[in-house]
Amino acid sequence: MFLKNPKLLLKSNSFRLITWYTVFFVLSSLAINIYAYTVISSYIYEQSRSEVEEDILELKEIYEEEGTEALSVEVFEDANDPFFVRLVTSEGKSPILRIPEDWGDIGSEYVKQNILPAQDGWVDLENEMDGEKWEVRTFILAEGSALQMGQTMEEREELLGKIKRVYLFAIIPIVLLGYLGGLFIADRALNPIRQLINTLDSIVNNSKIDVRVPEQRADILHDELISLFNKMLDKIETLINGMRDVLDNVAHDLRTPMTRLRGTAEVALQSDSSENLRDALVDCVEESERIQVMLNTLMDVSEAETGAMKLNPEKINVAPMIDEVVDLYSYVAEEKEIAVETGFPEELYVTADSSRLRQVLANLLDNAIKYTPRGGKVDIEADQAANEVRITVKDTGVGISERELDNIWDRLYRGDKSRTERGLGLGLSLVKAIVGAHRGYVEVFSTPGTGSAFSVHLPA
Repeated sequence: MFLKNPKLLLKSNSFRLITWYTVFFVLSSLAINIYAYTVISSYIYEQSRSEVEEDILELKEIYEEEGTEALSVEVFEDANDPFFVRLVTSEGKSPILRIPEDWGDIGSEYVKQNILPAQDGWVDLENEMDGEKWEVRTFILAEGSALQMGQTMEEREELLGKIKRVYLFAIIPIVLLGYLGGLFIADRALNPIRQLINTLDSIVNNSKIDVRVPEQRADILHDELISLFNKMLDKIETLINGMRDVLDNVAHDLRTPMTRLRGTAEVALQSDSSENLRDALVDCVEESERIQVMLNTLMDVSEAETGAMKLNPEKINVAPMIDEVVDLYSYVAEEKEIAVETGFPEELYVTADSSRLRQVLANLLDNAIKYTPRGGKVDIEADQAANEVRITVKDTGVGISERELDNIWDRLYRGDKSRTERGLGLGLSLVKAIVGAHRGYVEVFSTPGTGSAFSVHLPA
């Protein structure tokens, strides 16, 4: 793709990352090499000149203590000595002049004209004919004469030239190493993005919503990105599965009410009585309301289970809310001669959505009254333990068999003993979903023929 369209290569993160790393690596290496060369050359210069400084001080001491003859003996003692030595008197004469053989064709006339004892210090010279360079140290003596000592710079320049060539030739492997390092770093840095792309490709093209990006535990930032991405996929999968479950439940359980609705309408069409038509319309309205309630409840359950339910949490006192729900169902309880007793402190605070929590209490109390026989009893207790508020609804009803306990939370499930009562089979599913959305949980304890107890635990 990049070969067909070079602009894409220039715009790719991989190319830019490799380029920037290579440039940075090469520039850093060059800076280090330049610094190293500077330090090495300075050290060579200092060492070379320090040797001349030591020798000229020795010659000065010999001259001042023993005179010109002793100095001459010392200077011409070693024929292979590579140093230039010259003594210049205050009259401008040179009683001692030693020119090394490797200084070429330099004679005494050239020395008199160019190597002048003008001032104390170093002087650099260069032969215009062959470009050879020298450096001379002049030492002004007390009586006005001058002692000079010099050396050729050829060996030193050759050594520094070799070092330069080594550094220049080292640029090629440095650039190569920088590029290879950029490739390695770009591959490691962009590998999580590549994995994200592959995962998204599997989801989009193969409809595999269960695939996840593997966590490598190599980099905190990459692991955090992959973890958040996988959590997002988990949430999307949960939402999709929730939608599928709702659609399956609706498709399965709408058949019966829709069949009843159609049957009622067909019977009404075959009847000529206005009274029968009115009754049929009433039945159709009731059945449509039942369907609407079922659909709304299924949507609420699905939203709560998938975390999509919008909650308005606030700090509320549960005690008066329980009293309100008990008052709401008092007429139904009195009609069945069921005693509803309560026991809880006057102040019991919890952070929750008041309308949703009221739904939970209403569903639990409605079930308790519905499945408790005439003359029975329902107790509602609440207390605070540790960091949670517990609300328990106990009844003396028909109870739930052990094999049904795990199924009562399923949508549209109705036990054998509950089929005689009117209902949708969604009350307990809604209770568990809403409590779960509040980061709480529900427990149930039941004995067939004795009664059931539902406990709602909410974080305080």
